[in-house]
Amino acid sequence: MAKRGYDVGAGDSSSALTATVLCCSCGMPMVPNQTMRCAQCLKSEVSIIDGISRQVALPHCRNCNRYNKPGWIHCELESRELLGICLKRIRGLGKDVRLVDASFIWTEEHSKRIRVKITVQKEVATSSVLQQTMVVEFQVVNQQCEECKKSFTPHTFNAIVQVRQAVPHRRTFCYLEQLILRHDAHEKVVSLKENREGLDFHFANRSHAQRFADFVASNVPSNMKNSKHLCSHDMNSNIYNYKYTILISLCPVCSDDIVHVPKGHSNSLSGAPELMLCFKISDAIRLLDPFTLRGYDIPAIEYWKRPLDPVISRDRLIEYIVLNVEPVEEEVQAGTPQKHSLAGRGKMEIADIEIARASDFGVNDNRHIVRSHLGKVLKPGNRALGYDLRACNVSGMSDTAVDTARSDIFLVKRFYKRRRGKRAWEMRRLDKEREEGVDVINDDADMEALHEDLEQDEELRKTVNMYKTAQKPAKEGATSAAAAAIAKPVPESDDEEDDQSPEVPLAELLEGLELGEE
Repeated sequence: MAKRGYDVGAGDSSSALTATVLCCSCGMPMVPNQTMRCAQCLKSEVSIIDGISRQVALPHCRNCNRYNKPGWIHCELESRELLGICLKRIRGLGKDVRLVDASFIWTEEHSKRIRVKITVQKEVATSSVLQQTMVVEFQVVNQQCEECKKSFTPHTFNAIVQVRQAVPHRRTFCYLEQLILRHDAHEKVVSLKENREGLDFHFANRSHAQRFADFVASNVPSNMKNSKHLCSHDMNSNIYNYKYTILISLCPVCSDDIVHVPKGHSNSLSGAPELMLCFKISDAIRLLDPFTLRGYDIPAIEYWKRPLDPVISRDRLIEYIVLNVEPVEEEVQAGTPQKHSLAGRGKMEIADIEIARASDFGVNDNRHIVRSHLGKVLKPGNRALGYDLRACNVSGMSDTAVDTARSDIFLVKRFYKRRRGKRAWEMRRLDKEREEGVDVINDDADMEALHEDLEQDEELRKTVNMYKTAQKPAKEGATSAAAAAIAKPVPESDDEEDDQSPEVPLAELLEGLELGEE
């Protein structure tokens, strides 16, 4: 007969004996432990959640909708990140009291209360683990973060990058704006202000401003100057607060400009002619002699040692009609031929082109034969744009440079008649703020010129983002400011659009996201 309190296995003397005792509080059978109490009695008499905080303050910035971790981060309601922030603010959880489970309890969104249900465990005695559940309430307290505090004070930025260019147009700024959008270089910009002289980019940190300045200098030849201004200082703690300014002066030479190279400088460029055409602007200035197809690259560092100024720009372009084109064979020089790294040389060919001014066509019989690099581009009947040195004011250079020029007319590129506003693509712009007292700056004509350059230059299109857009019929009698401004230097006739006008392939366009459409 087995004794009371023990269960003995029958028929096997080597079987294990399971010892059971009675609880000292309620008298229920249980496995013996040091407290000699069952699990229900332990829960009623012992509490492991006494040292855990039940109400916790949770700082929240309502301007930027971020929570303090510490370290302000953005979290959605009932998200995993917000749950981690809440659990770290609960006091009493540690090695003795282990967290087992945690979950949100639904509360009204505008109540400024977040309730979290947690389950904890603690070993109250040897081989005796107690588990309990409780609810912790978090009160959302409004508190401004450091970034929002600065936004409500006049010291909103710590560094500023001022981009300037001493030219009457803004084509360079329009192209630079597209480069910034493509490479997301404006990610750290606090604010962007536009004025008559250029653009001002404000940054919160000096390192962000320096990185942006390096990005601009890597794409456009520029000269950079750094300065700083003392705002405040504490002599006791030896703390000084500065505002840093980076002035970037962009190269005044733009594509399709006629550049005058002084005689002393031309000798350093292997006998380059004094008048040359700026073919392209990138990290260097690429000059072209349209009469010999010789190219000269001037790096930004060398350019600012001996600056070159443009003598004629795009606003002096004149429209010509091509009457005849005769290719000219290149002269073969003795010895090893000189190599010139001229981008796009395969699309050029020297030719003698007979032209007549479009305004004089049908009025008089004045014709000119010009040697140009557009032998592969122009055909009889096409229209071209060029400069006439006899009709332009080329002050700032010697008369001998004009007299010794190989031709009085420089053809620049082919001209396509186009009815503007029919493009199936568009380009995005940066959000800019205007300074007080500054009128709206109209750069539609410069954007129109950039659009035409993108249509004609395949290599240039690879550097920017263009987005598809639905064509909308233009209202009758409506004339855009871009069309009126761009037509000023080159009068536009009422003829139909050229059939050979270049178009941007649809494969090169990106899908644009349009919101708010019905």
